Amino acid sequence: MLAFHVVHVCVLKGAMFASLLLVSLCVGAAAMIDSRLDDQWELWKKTHEKKYQNEVEDVRRRELWEKNLMLITMHNLEASMGLHTYDLGMNYMGDLTQEEILQSYATLIIPTDIQRAPSAFVGTYSADVPDTMDWRQKGCVTSVKMQGSCGSCWAFSAAGALEGQLAKKTGRLVDLSPQNLVDCSGNYGNHGCNGGLVYKAFQYVIDNQGIDSDASYPYTGQLQQCRYNPKNR
Repeated sequence: MLAFHVVHVCVLKGAMFASLLLVSLCVGAAAMIDSRLDDQWELWKKTHEKKYQNEVEDVRRRELWEKNLMLITMHNLEASMGLHTYDLGMNYMGDLTQEEILQSYATLIIPTDIQRAPSAFVGTYSADVPDTMDWRQKGCVTSVKMQGSCGSCWAFSAAGALEGQLAKKTGRLVDLSPQNLVDCSGNYGNHGCNGGLVYKAFQYVIDNQGIDSDASYPYTGQLQQCRYNPKNR
């Protein structure tokens, strides 16, 4: 009976120590965050639907978020002084480390069976070529897209190029479906979320005589069964 009592006390002490350690960690971490950003932090979490397992995780993510926010603020200050040519902004990745971002979003695997044939560009020397060209101003570029952790950049590149050509030829700017390419161009040597090539996506569209719109074939960020419908192209 005495032995049981001693063990019971030890367990209680161990649990109390763990609780005290957790509180200590939270208090120590809380001292490192800026309470003036509380409202912005809560708004950012709500906007991006961020939920964490416990308070310790919340504080750790808060520290990363504040660190990234400071980096963004300093960069934009330098940009306002002409030291950079672009601005930065906070997005849904603001609570991640660089390693986490690379692990989750830089997942493209280049296929090993790539065969490239060298080709020379043949231009017209007498052509009047402008020094710069911004196709956004010409109405040929759709909105920014998010590919997520799927290695489908090749599909977005192909769809974006086709969107520009379609707008240039018809005057209609339509969001085309990268998911259509991810799901349906595997027979052309593309590998869904594990990489692919733009020219193989083009060949699929040529042989398929079209590509669905993004509205009719929305992006899921996963390789799925092909659901192409010629009525939606």
